[in-house]
Amino acid sequence: MSQILPLIKRIAQNVRDKGGDGRVEKFFIFKLSRKAFAVPAVDVAEVSMPVSLIDIPQHSDFIMGVVNIRGIVIPVINLRSRIGLDADYQTDESSRLLLFSFKAGTYVAMMADDIEYRLREGVVEASGDNSAEERSFRMAVIDNAKYPVLMVDVWLEKNELEILQNVVESF
Repeated sequence: MSQILPLIKRIAQNVRDKGGDGRVEKFFIFKLSRKAFAVPAVDVAEVSMPVSLIDIPQHSDFIMGVVNIRGIVIPVINLRSRIGLDADYQTDESSRLLLFSFKAGTYVAMMADDIEYRLREGVVEASGDNSAEERSFRMAVIDNAKYPVLMVDVWLEKNELEILQNVVESF
């Protein structure tokens, strides 16, 4: 991983306020089961082609396996089942692996069906009470369309973070 990236992420985290303040942010748009989501660009450490997953015996349902990228063991999580999408996943030529760094030296990855490589500017709205989706996600308005904003560290519970750390340490 780049040495400059953690510095940029720390600076961005220091100036980042709670979402919904109407500030313009840059996002990547990716798809899971033909549903589009936004992820803040500052949260993405890397986007790569899918590599073969190493299966973990007796792992939790939310872990698909681990990947080894440049000597770093990174757990791959299955976010699909948690957000009500088909949990089975088949890679194809448009699939991508999104790597997130959300704690100092802690990485987690997620498979996406497709991703737009250009950054898009959008405004994060305050949490809404309209639908279950809006209560679960912050929403970003990007090019006059609303996208749920994925925050991996928000979706992972404390015990799941510990499980991920234990998986990494076991390798």
